Amino acid sequence: MAAITCTRCSQSKEPMDRPPFRGPLGQRIHEMICGACWAEWQGMQTRIINEHRLSMGDPHAQQMLDEQMKKFLNLGE
Repeated sequence: MAAITCTRCSQSKEPMDRPPFRGPLGQRIHEMICGACWAEWQGMQTRIINEHRLSMGDPHAQQMLDEQMKKFLNLGE
């Protein structure tokens, strides 16, 4: 695969092997985010869930986490 320029770290790197999850957002992340930045997000995601005591069964909590992910990864809207 061709290298990508990660929108978070602005470095040219190899893309992840596959999208991190299904759907258009997962595909977008696969095309725009390097594996190292995705791993950083996974750590940050855990902290956010714990600090805010988010229930991932709650659609509002999931929406808040998605917004935080887009900000962290510089994905915009």
